[in-house]
Amino acid sequence: MGALKKKTLVVGGSGVIGSAHIRHLAAAGEPVLGLSRSEAGTGQPEIHADLMSGPPSCSAELTDVTHLVYAGFVPAQGDDALRRANTELFKAALDLADRCSVHLRHVTLLQGMKAYGSHLGPFKTPARENDPRIPGGHFYDDQLDILQDMAGARGWDWTVLRPHVVIGPARRSPQNLIAVLGVYASLRKADGLPLDFPGPEAAFDVIYQATDAGLLSRAIQWAGSEPRAAGEIFNITNGDFFRWRHVWPKVAAAFDMEPAGPAGLSLQQSMRNKNAAWDALVERHGLEANRIEDLVSWRFADYIFGTTWDVMADTLKCRQAGFLEFVDSESMITDRLKELKELKIVP
Repeated sequence: MGALKKKTLVVGGSGVIGSAHIRHLAAAGEPVLGLSRSEAGTGQPEIHADLMSGPPSCSAELTDVTHLVYAGFVPAQGDDALRRANTELFKAALDLADRCSVHLRHVTLLQGMKAYGSHLGPFKTPARENDPRIPGGHFYDDQLDILQDMAGARGWDWTVLRPHVVIGPARRSPQNLIAVLGVYASLRKADGLPLDFPGPEAAFDVIYQATDAGLLSRAIQWAGSEPRAAGEIFNITNGDFFRWRHVWPKVAAAFDMEPAGPAGLSLQQSMRNKNAAWDALVERHGLEANRIEDLVSWRFADYIFGTTWDVMADTLKCRQAGFLEFVDSESMITDRLKELKELKIVP
C-alpha cells in the first residue's frame, strides 16, 4: 500500500497567512482544509469552530490530514492574557490533530520577529534563529516547547517559520499592513489631503522588511516536505530591506496622490471616527461590503509606523537549507495595492 496522499489542515484559515496558503495549495491541486472561527472565503472546505470554546468532533475530513499548518492568533488585552490565550489556542489545535488526524506527520508553526523582541525596542540585528530567547519570554516560546514535546512523543516532524509583516489580500485579518495602507490612503484622498506618513521622522528612515504572503506559502509548502527543514526554525522574509522614505512616494502614486512626510499621527485617534466615511466610500465605489474594523487595526498600524528602530532578519539559514526564493518588497507593496483595487476592497 502506498503512502497516504498529502492533505493539509490550516488552522487560522481566514487570516492573511492561512487564506493565502489555502489558495496556494488549492491552485497546486493539493487537498486542503481550513479551520477558523469565521468564513475564510477561499472556496475550499472549511470547519468553523472556536477551539477556545471546545474542539469540533472528529470527522472523516480530519482523519486523513497529514500536515498541520498553524497560523492562528487570538487577540487579548494585557501581556499575560495574550500569552495565556495563544498558548492555549495552539495546544488546543495540537490536541485536535492528535485526537482526530491519525496520519499526521508534519506540523508547521508560524511565528514572527517578536521572538527576538522586535516589538519591545531596538534589538540585535540581523536577528538569527539561534539568538537567545528574550527576557521574560513570549508565547512563541511556550508554543515551541509544547510542539517539541508533543512531536517528540508522537513522532511528528515540525518546522517553525518566522516571517515579518505578512502582506496579502485577506479581508478579515485587521493586522494586515496592505489593507491599512489601502484604507488609510483612500480616506485621505476622499478628504482631499496628501498622503502623510503617519509615523515620526525616525520611523521614516529605519531599515525595515516584509514578507509576501505568496512567498510565505511557498516556504510553508517547502518546509512540509524538505528533510533539512525538519526540527528547525527559519526566518522567512522577502530577502531584502527598505526604508519608508523611499517607498512612500510609490504608495502615494498608486492612489494618484501627493506624498507627504512624517506627521507623527496616532491613527487610533485620527481614524477613530472614520467608519461612516468608509461606508460612504464602499457605497460610492461599489466595493465589497467590508466593515473598516474587519479590514484594519489602527492600533497595529500605529505599532508598524511607530517603529523607530531597524527590523532585520537574517535569512541565510533557509537558503542553506534549500529555500532560495525572494521578492522585491517595493514592487510587492505596489502590486498588492493594485490587487486590493482589483478585488474591490479599496477604491
